[in-house]
Amino acid sequence: MSRYLGELRRRGLSLLIYNRVGDILYSSGEGGVKPLIDAVESLGLRRLRGCIVVDKVVGRAAALIAAYIHASEVHAVVMSWGAEKTLHRFGIPYSFLVETPYIRGRRGGRCPFERIVEGVDNPEEAYRRVKELLSRLMEKFL
Repeated sequence: MSRYLGELRRRGLSLLIYNRVGDILYSSGEGGVKPLIDAVESLGLRRLRGCIVVDKVVGRAAALIAAYIHASEVHAVVMSWGAEKTLHRFGIPYSFLVETPYIRGRRGGRCPFERIVEGVDNPEEAYRRVKELLSRLMEKFL
């Protein structure tokens, strides 16, 4: 287990984002892709460039967002095959503990964020789609 994943576990979090020198820029205990979107919205692309993303679950949607913010590394407890391929394609080093064919949604089946980026290879477009779906889902539950 990488030191990053060990720290994620030790702190009981679902997301940690480090800057290039190892300081924590962002952390969250909330599950799903929302904390990653919140980090982009609150910190901005310039501050996140070159960061290290440590997440409990990384699917293709999260991998495309990592490419969008120009992450230098991604570490995950669980990573999908699609995330692996995406990170490899963008030249982002990664590690994981458990590999899975796809990320499951909270209600079973394939995660809706994975479905929304199906066929999308542009990180900016993926970010826009994920953010829009997240907004629609948040409105639905508020």
